[in-house]
Amino acid sequence: MSHSTVIVGAGIAGLSTAFHLAERGAGPITLVDKGRVGSGSSRRSGGVNTMLMGNEAATIARGVSFDIFERFDRILEDYDFHQVGCLAIYNPEQLEVAAQLHDMHRRAGARLEVLDREQVESRFPDLNLSDDEHGVLDLRGGWNEPDRYIPALAAKVAELGVKIREEVTVEDFVVTGGRVRGVRLRSGEALSAENTVCTVNAWANALLRRVDAALPVRSFVHERFVTAPLGEAARLPATNDDATGVYYRPTEDGRLLVGTGALEPEQVDPGLDLALDDLEPAASDGFIREAIAGRLPRLGAEPLVEHRVGLISYPLDFVPNIGPVARLPGLYLGTNFCSGGFGYHPVAGQLLAEYIVDGQTSIEATIFHPDRFADFDTAAWLAQDVGHQQMIDAHAARVGGFVRKKH
Repeated sequence: MSHSTVIVGAGIAGLSTAFHLAERGAGPITLVDKGRVGSGSSRRSGGVNTMLMGNEAATIARGVSFDIFERFDRILEDYDFHQVGCLAIYNPEQLEVAAQLHDMHRRAGARLEVLDREQVESRFPDLNLSDDEHGVLDLRGGWNEPDRYIPALAAKVAELGVKIREEVTVEDFVVTGGRVRGVRLRSGEALSAENTVCTVNAWANALLRRVDAALPVRSFVHERFVTAPLGEAARLPATNDDATGVYYRPTEDGRLLVGTGALEPEQVDPGLDLALDDLEPAASDGFIREAIAGRLPRLGAEPLVEHRVGLISYPLDFVPNIGPVARLPGLYLGTNFCSGGFGYHPVAGQLLAEYIVDGQTSIEATIFHPDRFADFDTAAWLAQDVGHQQMIDAHAARVGGFVRKKH
């Protein structure tokens, strides 16, 4: 069987898929992007990574991602996985809900500690918690710096023989005999391949509509800020601060990256030509500054000097779409990673390579299968006026918990 593959989207998911295919000797592999490598939301990601997910399959999958990050730390040039832990800060109600998952997390291979206020502040002196707040520290978690990670992975992918074509817009999939056999470029050129992988995340439906395969996903504007240099390194890990609705982490150049998922974001249905620079920022800096003023007394006064605006994409069930599309043989998706693309993309690339080369995956991955929506009325749902908070509330009602609002 031929493993010739064209991958649409040279962000982190596309790069991961190319790496895992190339390392297994599958090929030839062509990676195409309408911009430059990593120039979409990947470079604007928060890069905060936790293994503590809402179900066992996702937690195990994140564990595989961390295995890969740890390996990349050894084999990629000029890249470090900052595996300093990922802290979640909860109020009592949130902790009660989160604690119901801790036994599952441990069964799935996670290592975690529940810390009271004194323990958190002793370990991470820049944090200031209330008496009734707790921290849950994911010991395998941490953070990545996209500006170093993406070039390092792209260099490795090129070294493995992957052909990278930048500033090339894919207009459509080539379908013959009911099978996807490559893509058609805006220039009119067709790139033929036995396997076509779509990893354009928020832009996925712009292409999937061309083959009547749109998914029930919605995309939203998301912004992050970076402070001026701190002068002294921040004494805290990557943090999902659910109690205040913000998240933050140090940066490699001695600053602090901050963001929030607590405000209702603008919804966008991106066409193929939408550029991130065209997005209108939501100006959440006032909310963020107020939220961290008490939490990070030393750091909260630093000016926010850099503004990063990108897109995040949520399926109806808040589960990424990773795998083959049954009714369109030859087409695979690695898209719609919610707010955790940096944590999912390593395992997504591995799973897609396994589907293509082996026809099966090394871990249970049916939860991510795009065909779980085959009998759902996607067109009707997409025609409704459904916002981000409505999606969160509906999902929380289904699963009996809360959905984290984070990167």
